[in-house]
Amino acid sequence: MERMHWQDGVTLLAGIVAVAALFVIDFTPPEGMALQTVTWNFVIVGLAVIAIAAVALFAYQAWEEWIAAALGLWLIASPWALGFNTVPVLMWLAVICGAIIAAMAFSLLMEQRT
Repeated sequence: MERMHWQDGVTLLAGIVAVAALFVIDFTPPEGMALQTVTWNFVIVGLAVIAIAAVALFAYQAWEEWIAAALGLWLIASPWALGFNTVPVLMWLAVICGAIIAAMAFSLLMEQRT
């Protein structure tokens, strides 16, 4: 299998967006919302995705894509699991970044099978 895949670059960018966007987007959380939990969710998952994508760019292993896929699926589910689905900008940030991350991972896994 070749070393560099364009999908890993896209995954890396999606991870950067997941971490950075929270600090750039202007939003008002509803009263009683645990903003710290939401922030840590984006930061931890985003940094994990960045690390996995960076490693995958130089030393590709299939297990990295499985972890990236799981992180992407978690980001998609996290608005409902953590209760921030009532803030549309955060919900869509999680869903879009998660979908991109999962799609890139599954794309590489399917490419590997052929």
